[in-house]
Amino acid sequence: MTGKALGAKVSSFFDIPEKRMQAAGSSIISFACDPSHDDTARSMKKVFYENTYQLDPPSKFRADKITPIIEDILNTNLEGRKYDPIECSIMSKSLADEIKHKVKELNFKRYKTVCMVTIGQKNDQGVRIGSRYLWDHDRDNYAAASFHNKHIFAVGTVYAVYFE
Repeated sequence: MTGKALGAKVSSFFDIPEKRMQAAGSSIISFACDPSHDDTARSMKKVFYENTYQLDPPSKFRADKITPIIEDILNTNLEGRKYDPIECSIMSKSLADEIKHKVKELNFKRYKTVCMVTIGQKNDQGVRIGSRYLWDHDRDNYAAASFHNKHIFAVGTVYAVYFE
C-alpha cells in the first residue's frame, strides 16, 4: 500500500470535503440543473395548425406596382449626391429597408420579400448586375429600377418568393 491504511476511503470525484462535512447541521444537495417549479409551461397546450394546401397566392405579386416605389425612393434619396464609400454602404442598407417596408404595406399575402440596393461610383466604366435564383416561374416574381447621376449609380431590386 502506498501511504493509505486498509479500509481507508478511496478518493472520488464526487467526494465532499471533510471540512464541509464537519460543519454542524450542514447538508449538501447539488443538482446538475435546478429543478423547475414552473407549471405554466406544462399547462399551456401546443397549438397545431392544419395545412391549407393553398398552392396559389390570393393575389399575385405585381411588379408594375413595385417599380414606381423603388424609383421614387432612389430618386428622392440619391438626387444630387456624390459617391462616398462609407456613406453609400450605410445608405444602401437604409434604402433597402425603406423599400421593403413600403412593399410590405401593399400586403401581398404569403410572399417573402428580399430587397437589395447596390450603389456604386460612376467612373466611365460599364457595370452589369445580375442574379440567379431557383424559384417557381408561375408564382415568384421580381421588380427592379435603377438611378444614375454624374457621380453615382444605384440599382434597387425586390424579389418576391411565394411561401406555401
